Amino acid sequence: MRVIVVVADDPAIAESLRAALPENDLVLIEPSVDAALRRMISIKADAAIVDDTPQLGRHALSRLREAVPAMPIVMLASRSNPETLAGFTLGGARACLPKPFSCEALRQVLSQLSAVEIELPVSRVAAPHPVEFLGSSGVSVGRHQVALRWLGRTSGLIREPLRLSQSLVDAVLDIFDTVRSAVLLEQDGVVRVAASHGIAPEVIGSLRLSFASGLMRWFEGNPCLIDRAAHRAEFDAIKEMQLLGARLAMPLLSGGRVCGAILVGDKATGGEYSLEERDLLTVMARSASVAIENAKLYRDSSRHQSRLDAILANITAGVVTVAQNKTISMMNQSAERILQIRAVDVLGRSVQKLGSAFADIVLRTLTDGQPLLRKEITDPAIDATLGLSATPLGAEGVVVIFTKLEEASAPPSELAYSPFWEYLASRVAQEIKNPMVAINTFAQLLPRKYASEDFRETFGTVVQKEVTRINSVVETLFDFARQPRLVLQRTNLNDTLRNALRSFDDVLAARNIKLNLDCDPAVAEADLDPVFFSQAVHNVVQNAIDAMPQGGNLTVKTKRAAEGSEVLIADSGPGVPDQDASLIFMPFFSTKEQGMGLGLTVANRIMQQHEGQLKLVVTQEPGGAFALSLPASKEAHANHTSG
Repeated sequence: MRVIVVVADDPAIAESLRAALPENDLVLIEPSVDAALRRMISIKADAAIVDDTPQLGRHALSRLREAVPAMPIVMLASRSNPETLAGFTLGGARACLPKPFSCEALRQVLSQLSAVEIELPVSRVAAPHPVEFLGSSGVSVGRHQVALRWLGRTSGLIREPLRLSQSLVDAVLDIFDTVRSAVLLEQDGVVRVAASHGIAPEVIGSLRLSFASGLMRWFEGNPCLIDRAAHRAEFDAIKEMQLLGARLAMPLLSGGRVCGAILVGDKATGGEYSLEERDLLTVMARSASVAIENAKLYRDSSRHQSRLDAILANITAGVVTVAQNKTISMMNQSAERILQIRAVDVLGRSVQKLGSAFADIVLRTLTDGQPLLRKEITDPAIDATLGLSATPLGAEGVVVIFTKLEEASAPPSELAYSPFWEYLASRVAQEIKNPMVAINTFAQLLPRKYASEDFRETFGTVVQKEVTRINSVVETLFDFARQPRLVLQRTNLNDTLRNALRSFDDVLAARNIKLNLDCDPAVAEADLDPVFFSQAVHNVVQNAIDAMPQGGNLTVKTKRAAEGSEVLIADSGPGVPDQDASLIFMPFFSTKEQGMGLGLTVANRIMQQHEGQLKLVVTQEPGGAFALSLPASKEAHANHTSG
């Protein structure tokens, strides 16, 4: 059996490689070089496969070659030209395969690679020094009761990981009569002190532990209790324990990987820890690991729900869910706008309130249990044609997604040849290449592995997912081709801006970007479409985030302008080159490796329909800045004129 580490941040590539490689190989998928190197601390890999993407590519190859010089590396090249392949070979790659690759070619390359032993620094546990335990009474019944009470409280703290950590510290102090205690937890790849007692604040504030060395690296290779007195040979780990005043340390595991540790200091009495006490600490660490993992799952679930709520609030399509009892259970803002119905008036009531044609589609889907795609119905209440899709949700009922179909015709001059088609072809090709890798790979394997039920199931899941991904590219183009129809209403500009920015909370935190929001309370209300204006803000903010892959500052502020109001969005990235300034609003123009190049174009068109403007502005600060200007509301303009 070979152990192969795959470094790929695209799920399509990862699944393709997992399916293409022999079933008896152990394939470990990691999204980044740091994660791959961390994996190799405790697992010796026979080879590595690296996907050529803007985030990986030559940088990943260089990092792996430097860290593990003897390990064979195979590059999956995005381009097949000789210069690219030669560059990877000179960089240390043992072989290069252009995408989309042949399954047979991949297996042949790996079989030809000579087996090379990888010399990884392995932590060896020093022979423990004899420990003289004072007292033989073990752990008292009272201490076990304290541990059980703490265990009973963990389920109530699932929503608050920090309180859970502090609760664990308090329990350790009560049970073991120690002068110091701490709980370490991983966050964004760095381990910090989540809760503590008896440790200097300056140590807590500045200490950052890495999995590349010290205590956390020792735990990666030895996920068991470490004693400062018995493992003196582990100098780096012992040094970090001394900084935190820890005598014993026990790792915390989440998903089978080290996610932190419990640290216990010396006893207040100066005595030694008995075997029973060490066993009890081990049991508490296991229970804490389960509680922390549950807390993370709850946090992720809450974030996904918040993200879903933000998406539903801002997408232009209407979304309605109908429960099994045929009553309306959810309706987003776009559905209210399209159907001209308030959600508060219909939630909990019969689906017939949405019209007989709409209700007929829902009831048919509930009865058949089969999705109904791209159905057009006429809604006499709003005198419009709706294009909708209905999908069953099992016990949750049915979800219906719909849009109002507009009749639009373009003059012949707009259909003539334009150089934009060159941009379009390039962007579409880039967006569909990776999904085609997965489809091509599984199609090659289908005749040979069709008898495997697991493979057929994976084939169906992966291919359907990648076809959906390609379809999203087509839908993006379709949405761009349609002219938006605004429904203007008097709206608080500052509140609309705050709502649009909430959907970026998780992204900003994950990318280490600080948001500086300054909303001028003097900004007047504006006549705008909240959904489309939020989309324009979203596109400009996303462009700013993409310009800061290593983190930075995002500044968003509102202010009153001469004849209306203005939103300024600035980033601390490299800025817009002078030669690109006149092209940034051109459809399909982009300097990024990924994306369709339509974000700023769509935002500019939305602002023009608001009789406003989106423009690139020059500031004294480094980075790029855009201003979204809106005219004053008609009421405010009338008051100003009459005054």
